[in-house]
Amino acid sequence: MQVPDDLAPLDAAAAPWAAYTVMDAVHLPAAGRSELLQFIRALPQEKRRSPFVLKESEPETDGPGGSLIRMFWYRNLSRSGLAHAMAVVTPSYLSAATYGVIGEGRAELTPRLVTDFGTLLGVEAGELASVPGVLLPEQSGPPAPEAVDAAAVLWELRRLSAPQAEQVAELAKSMRGGSPVGYRINAPGW
Repeated sequence: MQVPDDLAPLDAAAAPWAAYTVMDAVHLPAAGRSELLQFIRALPQEKRRSPFVLKESEPETDGPGGSLIRMFWYRNLSRSGLAHAMAVVTPSYLSAATYGVIGEGRAELTPRLVTDFGTLLGVEAGELASVPGVLLPEQSGPPAPEAVDAAAVLWELRRLSAPQAEQVAELAKSMRGGSPVGYRINAPGW
């Protein structure tokens, strides 16, 4: 099914900044995350210059894995961006190539992975599990507030142009400060 233009990313050239903005945002205190979200939402909506087209170089299948990976494309996350964001926001620490294998339908969608995809997508794990037909062993608790905000930031970023996304990424980085530690893996709920 074709995704309506208003739900597709405005500018595919904004993708390089999506993952880093999320990774910086998740390290901010609650007030900082709220301020960043307000800033993103206050940016004016620019006109779409061209229709969003999925990359033909991404050989995802029409199966469950491909459907889930495409949901991230519609949030301007490449495989590499997905690997970075998932590692910081969730317990899933996989390579970009592994996400490609999942998209191609050559890797099993585990309950943990579906739960973590749901966290970053901002979709309740039980609902998302129905897409690939994965049975979740038990309901996990709600995601950490940092993860909820990371999903909101990722969703809001899709409507920005590349210059706007770069501006947001620079703001998120400056709000976080020049932490010498880098990014913490699985940051929510330290």
